[in-house]
Amino acid sequence: MEFKFKRVDSDELLKETYRVRFEVYCEECGFLPPEDYPDGLEIDKFDKSSLHFAAFADGNVIGTARLVLYSEYGYPLNEHCKVLAINEAELPKNGLVEVSRLALRKSFRRRKEDGIYAVESYLKKSEGGILPENPEEKSEQDRKRQQPVVILGLYKAMYQETLKLGFSHWYAAMERKLWYGLKTFHFTFQEIGPQVDYYGPVIPFLGIIEQLEKEVSDSSPDLWSFLLDGLEEKYWPKAARAQQQKNNNPSA
Repeated sequence: MEFKFKRVDSDELLKETYRVRFEVYCEECGFLPPEDYPDGLEIDKFDKSSLHFAAFADGNVIGTARLVLYSEYGYPLNEHCKVLAINEAELPKNGLVEVSRLALRKSFRRRKEDGIYAVESYLKKSEGGILPENPEEKSEQDRKRQQPVVILGLYKAMYQETLKLGFSHWYAAMERKLWYGLKTFHFTFQEIGPQVDYYGPVIPFLGIIEQLEKEVSDSSPDLWSFLLDGLEEKYWPKAARAQQQKNNNPSA
């Protein structure tokens, strides 16, 4: 199966991402009433100030996510997470975006244990997944499971756009097990508030891009290479450019 990820660049593709959101958020999970979206497209007031992304499998749209930029409406997280353990005024409005509306089509999630993010197969039971607590108790099938390609691919697309546009911080309201799933691959977000019921039980998090880069580059060189693959070098973070120069001039 061939996977591709890109920023949405046409009205037709944008509608397809809205359709994915309708299927997941309205029909499957019941977070939003389907009757409010008679055309089968889940759209809200933040979409006009958002960058949208699509995941493809063999040419078909199977997933989506968006980065919400600051606007007159603020951020989605602000509407539901009223208590934050940070001083929001200290965050750069032009550098802060929110990762939002992450969704994967149910038809793509083939394992019976998969939730809406399809990360359960990579997590321990205590983290909301299916794996045993003791790594030695993993079955051969467990050991052969690959990375959650679609989630990582969407995050790669959002990360590269973040570098191109100069964003420095990510908000995200997510389920604890999605946080565990991202943490498994060294995307560690900081918890900044208590759990709230916001399309299911979610927790507000903050991701500081420089810190995420350091953790991924230090802990997982392969994933770091994956995140930078296809990105013009002029957009690479300083650490990556310095490493590239060192590789090109080993005796320097």
